[in-house]
Amino acid sequence: MRNLIVKISLICAVAFSVVSCDKEEIVEANTIPNAAHTFLNDYFKDVPILSVVKEKDVLGGTTYEVLLNNGIEVTFDKNGQWDEVEAKADNAGIPTTFVPAKIVSYVRTNYPDALINNIDKEKSTFEVELTNGLDLVFNQEGDFIRIDP
Repeated sequence: MRNLIVKISLICAVAFSVVSCDKEEIVEANTIPNAAHTFLNDYFKDVPILSVVKEKDVLGGTTYEVLLNNGIEVTFDKNGQWDEVEAKADNAGIPTTFVPAKIVSYVRTNYPDALINNIDKEKSTFEVELTNGLDLVFNQEGDFIRIDP
């Protein structure tokens, strides 16, 4: 029994140390990858950057969370490709010029009174949150898959 308690304690200690190895730091805007700068210039021109948080996880992944002066946060991967774009206010929309056209068309057709509040790029899907509270899932081609509960 005592040996089991020691093993469980050791596993918990290792798990805690792994989780706590995520490192966040506030960095200067000029440290984000060039592709991220290009994205921001293309879709958020003249919107000042309020802060940039660089996060490194234990598996070697790096993300940059860029908070803009208009209340939108853009998360970029280590290469500067956007992973998520989110309006911090639940009733605010994000620009949709970078969103796949099929997704924008689907939302406008089926939810004309709603705006896209958040888009999250996953490995094989896009998860889209609308200002009316619905969470929609699309495949990489922009085809509607389902409404998430």
